[in-house]
Amino acid sequence: MTYSFNIFKEYESLSPCIQHQILSKLQVLQFAKHDYILKKGDICKGIFLIEKGCCRTYLENGEKEITTNFGIDKNIICSAYSYFSQTPSNEYIQTLEDTTCYFFSYKSIHLLLAEHVEFNVFVRKIYESLLMNEINLLNSIRSMSALERYEHFMEKTPQVLQRVPLGHLASFLGMSQETLSRMRGKV
Repeated sequence: MTYSFNIFKEYESLSPCIQHQILSKLQVLQFAKHDYILKKGDICKGIFLIEKGCCRTYLENGEKEITTNFGIDKNIICSAYSYFSQTPSNEYIQTLEDTTCYFFSYKSIHLLLAEHVEFNVFVRKIYESLLMNEINLLNSIRSMSALERYEHFMEKTPQVLQRVPLGHLASFLGMSQETLSRMRGKV
């Protein structure tokens, strides 16, 4: 997982006219720690631009929760499959800290896409970022040992390590919390 895309930096590169139109469509949302931004079965009706805070996406497998992604300050989070297909989500999005987000609805994004060529480039970068995060995660699961995944995560996203509970990180990396604790002692 690599957070190479900063939505707020990309926004600043847009023309003032498009910036104004985007701002008019954003909804500011405040969430307390452990609130649900999205629940399984709900449709992800937009993208959440995290101003400040930390979130995770996760799936349920019986009684077990499997963390699938993290979102932190100045990044985006959504249930990608549900968002793109506009069908009920299999994932939850939950805050891990008090979080402030800007909600950018699917409908608003598509209205602006139809009106502005320049906005198409901006949205393409958002979508590419979502796709690249998914590909990076799948590739690490397929090709790296548990220790290599942890070392890669530490190298690419050290800011997340200090902000997420060990159990969620272990789940994301595909290992038990005990295994992760042993690895942390070795590194």
